Amino acid sequence: MNSSAAPTSFPLYATKRPKLALIAEGGGQRGIFTAGVLDAWLEAGYDPFDMFIGTSAGSQNLTSFLARQKGYAKRLIRGLSRHKRFFQLGRGLMGKHIVDLDWYFEKTKEANRILDFKAAKESLGNRELLITATNSRDRKPYFLSPKGSGNQWRELLKASSALPFLYKQGVKLTTEYNAVSVSENKTNSLPQAQPESDYYLDGGLGAPLPVREAYERGARKIVVIRTGDVNFQAQSAWLHKLKSLVCATGHCPKTINYLVQHEQAYQQELAFIANPPADVEIIQIFAGTKLHSKLLGSADSDLRHDYKVGVEAGRDYLFEHGELNLPIGDTSFDTSNDDLTRDIIPNSAHIQHSATQFEKQRLSA
Repeated sequence: MNSSAAPTSFPLYATKRPKLALIAEGGGQRGIFTAGVLDAWLEAGYDPFDMFIGTSAGSQNLTSFLARQKGYAKRLIRGLSRHKRFFQLGRGLMGKHIVDLDWYFEKTKEANRILDFKAAKESLGNRELLITATNSRDRKPYFLSPKGSGNQWRELLKASSALPFLYKQGVKLTTEYNAVSVSENKTNSLPQAQPESDYYLDGGLGAPLPVREAYERGARKIVVIRTGDVNFQAQSAWLHKLKSLVCATGHCPKTINYLVQHEQAYQQELAFIANPPADVEIIQIFAGTKLHSKLLGSADSDLRHDYKVGVEAGRDYLFEHGELNLPIGDTSFDTSNDDLTRDIIPNSAHIQHSATQFEKQRLSA
């Protein structure tokens, strides 16, 4: 697994415009909003990106987008992530995984749920895909690129989604050579080393919103699909109060430290987005109101709602950027089936249900 950047050669006009990155945030089942955005783009044949960075559920969404499997992420979130086998609090009392990622990803090998890594690799081409994961030993975020088989890619996705406590110690990965963490100096030559294994956890713990990483890798236009609303700040007064009470005993559970780390990392990224360098444009795609779904345990009706909001957000983005020739509000997608279809509905209904918001930081002097 290699975190070094690869030369970009797709699309052909890449050298005539700023390097364009797409970032997909995590958020568990709230990732169904991202699935909707990306399905709308697949429907329109829209993929101008040079770089992709996915965190947790975002890395799964980006993989199915690259595989050109429209509707795939939605089916897995509505189906597998709501299955009683996937999430059981009682398993934690028996020392087992509360969230059974092993079962979940084994299901992606079945004929009717196959995740087409071959197609994803072909459509990725010479572009760059980075999957974030947090090393449990040094607690730093790493940006890992799938270089081997579909099984290796699948293990990266699992590691990026492995929340501490819910999935025990994490996923054991063996790097082909040293990956460079975000906190280390990046040079053109990586230190050579023998393959080594470590346990990796959810990428959102160390890099929940890796906008700075995209910028440092040369992206000068960055599109971020968010699963939090525009006012989400990741600040939890109760978390710091809990830490002060629990850790006063001299024993501070790793889970609390990870949550505090996630909050701090999120705040740093939000500060970067609020005051970006002069040579970068950052476009954020939000749901205009808080999504109905949760990290886990969402009702199917809430997931269906948030997917539809995501589809509308994706189409609004295309219209905003001249990639769609129909007025906003003229079309929507019928989400009653797994296959995406389109129905005409009145503008007023679209406005009522869409509530899509774009926040932009343009080039500034």
